[in-house]
Amino acid sequence: MDEPLAIINSFAFCGAHGCEYCHECYTDHRLTNNHQIMDQLCAAFPALTEDHFLDRQPISYVFDKAVARSSGKEPEYECKEHHTLDCSTCLDWAALVVEDMKRQAQSKSTKVIAVGITRKEKLQYLYSMGVNLPLTTRLPDDAIEKKFRSAIDASQTFATLIAKLPFDPSTLPLWSQKTSKATLLKTVSRGNFEEAFANIRARREGKEITWPLFENTFMDARQTIMGLADGIDKGVKTALIQDKDIKYAICLRIVEVRMLNEETPVMVVLCHRETRDAPALETIRWAQEISLLKVTATPEEQKLLLAVLNMNARRLPPAYSVKRNSSGSEATFALSFLLPLGPINQKDIGKLTHHTGCVVCGKKTVSKCSRCLSMEYCGVGKPLVQIKEHKPTCNSLRGGEWVQFTFSVQPPEMRLAAARGEKISMVTWNNMSRATRDNMKIDHCDDEPALPPNMHSQNPFLIKMQRGLFGVYAPDHDIRPHKEH
Repeated sequence: MDEPLAIINSFAFCGAHGCEYCHECYTDHRLTNNHQIMDQLCAAFPALTEDHFLDRQPISYVFDKAVARSSGKEPEYECKEHHTLDCSTCLDWAALVVEDMKRQAQSKSTKVIAVGITRKEKLQYLYSMGVNLPLTTRLPDDAIEKKFRSAIDASQTFATLIAKLPFDPSTLPLWSQKTSKATLLKTVSRGNFEEAFANIRARREGKEITWPLFENTFMDARQTIMGLADGIDKGVKTALIQDKDIKYAICLRIVEVRMLNEETPVMVVLCHRETRDAPALETIRWAQEISLLKVTATPEEQKLLLAVLNMNARRLPPAYSVKRNSSGSEATFALSFLLPLGPINQKDIGKLTHHTGCVVCGKKTVSKCSRCLSMEYCGVGKPLVQIKEHKPTCNSLRGGEWVQFTFSVQPPEMRLAAARGEKISMVTWNNMSRATRDNMKIDHCDDEPALPPNMHSQNPFLIKMQRGLFGVYAPDHDIRPHKEH
């Protein structure tokens, strides 16, 4: 019996699984499909031959992009995003294949893992980190990429922890379970007061899980890293991170753990990405050689983890190396490191959500709406283009009453004590974050208070006024890993 065939925008795929190369149905349509785009392939890679193109990475799981419009003998397919038949944007196979081949070639030269993350996915990742930029933002792609990378670094508190690049983990002391004051799981845990109070509320309501899985990609990634740390505490250093449908997987081995300081471990890892439709024999052998910690992670979470691993891999010295297994199955694995991931602080979120560009085109702004001051533009004529959309918001802001406030960095008790000539000190203690060793701050009433930096310039912004949570006890914050492992 012939296997079902799906023809989508002139490309052939396995009709049962949506793969160009399907190991389950024993079909490979790359030869046929390559003839459809041979001119584009030869133009992009003039040094390669047709035989080279036969070994390219196949297109995987096209049904994630396209859906059948009709259920007849030969159904037609439309893209899921635009609902367009044979969409020339989403289903442009020549562009997708060329881009993927370039990414694969670059990953081999830079020793990172090839992964494609779209503009929309980056905005969704930023949103999961607390950086809320609208999907309709006009910011150019390079600006979105810069914010995405900055958000990842902020979640790692990278600039605070590692001041000089390249970063050589071998210069740091090894972490030892015997001499450590806490488990590795406890050491990699990060949080803030908002999450701590969310845990309190969940426990009061009798909930076992505060943060349900697969609802927030960034939170899932943080829990995966904690799951890896928990595995090390239990003597397991290898993990297979895969989605529930077993389409995509990250093979990862923690080679060693170093310590930046008592509160910050560095997990040095070897990692590789695989897809079910084109598994590598070396990876299959690797998985069979050792006991594995199995972690369930969505494809989106895997991409985010790979983005973190790729960023950190580029920060290692070229000569830095670790011992790989003797069988050779880790020869193609990328070398990187993981730092604890935590919530981004409000200061960094303010920086990342500020200067979002002209609301019409995303370019650098030179003016703003003179009536409400809330919209920025790159030129004189741009407000006229957007006047219909902006008018309701503009009228609403103009109708408000502006009140001027004077803020102090010190509480009133300290200011009153200073006025009376009394000596009083205030201690700010935050044990929710382990970004630095010294997280205690002592202010004295006779100190000259330093004003915080003005990140907003002359732009209007919203603030939230909140009374103190008197009598509420916040225990040491702990996002407990509840990944499937």
